[in-house]
Parts: sequence; structure tokens; C-alpha cells
Amino acid sequence: MPLVSAALLALAAGPALSGCGSAAAEAPVPLQGFSVQGRTVTTTVLIGGCEAARLTSRESESTVSLTLRVRSTGHEGQPCPAFIARKHIGTTLREPVGNRSVVDTTNRATLRPPG
Repeated sequence: MPLVSAALLALAAGPALSGCGSAAAEAPVPLQGFSVQGRTVTTTVLIGGCEAARLTSRESESTVSLTLRVRSTGHEGQPCPAFIARKHIGTTLREPVGNRSVVDTTNRATLRPPG
């Protein structure tokens, strides 16, 4: 019976200890909303144990374009923690959003801040 228990443990632990592969290029992810405080724009993203996210912005007189990207931070053959975390990611604008449109560059959707 110990051999069966060990096999079940190995199957259960496999995904938690699997390697993340080589660091891949960043992939754009659609924003699920955002908040604004002064010149800071913040969004929330779900990322795994071997992932990092960044939010970037481009500004014009009429538009603020936001791009959220997620990338792998894992290394070939190295284990990754098996969890998903909600992270707040922000970017600082040159000027407050004001009356400008806010656009998600991933899907070209015009976004509205809460409130």
C-alpha cells in the first residue's frame, strides 16, 4: 500500500512541481477594469507562481492607451509554485486621465473607470 500512496502523491504534486519552461515573450492580456487616483492607473490581474505582469501606458491629448502584459519568470526544468494570486499592477501617467478616453490596446475596447 505505501507504493500506491507514493504514486498518488507523485501524481498530485506533479503539477505543483512542474517546470515553467523557458521564459517566454510577454503576452498581452485584456484588462478587467481599472481605477484612477491622480496620475496613477491601477488594474488587477491573476498570475501564477512563475509569472509577472506589467501595465504600460501611452498618452495623447485625447486618449490614454493601456497595455497589460504577463510573462513567464520560470526557468527550464525549475519548479514553479502552484498558485494563482490577484495582483494590483499600476502605471503612472504624465498627466491625469481627465476627460481623455481610456483604451485597452489588447482588444481596442474603450474602458470606463468605476464611479
